[in-house]
Amino acid sequence: MLQFGSLGQAVPPPALFVVISSLEGMLLKPCLMGRVGRMNNVAVFVGLLFWGWLWGMWGLLLAFPLMMVLKTVADRVEGFRPIGELLGE
Repeated sequence: MLQFGSLGQAVPPPALFVVISSLEGMLLKPCLMGRVGRMNNVAVFVGLLFWGWLWGMWGLLLAFPLMMVLKTVADRVEGFRPIGELLGE
């Protein structure tokens, strides 16, 4: 408010930041992480939602590595292969 002088000029920059970071966090990041890890995009998104809900910010940071470990183990262990297929592309 001090820099811009009016509320009309002060609101658009933070609003634009919220829109861009929301799109990046909800659409772009799950898609790119799914491609790099050869994981299903929906599984990555649901995993981020679940671990973020369960552990908050730490869950969001650890969600993808945890899911990659789960997929790797599921691909190698005979009894867990259906889970590996569900998480894979």
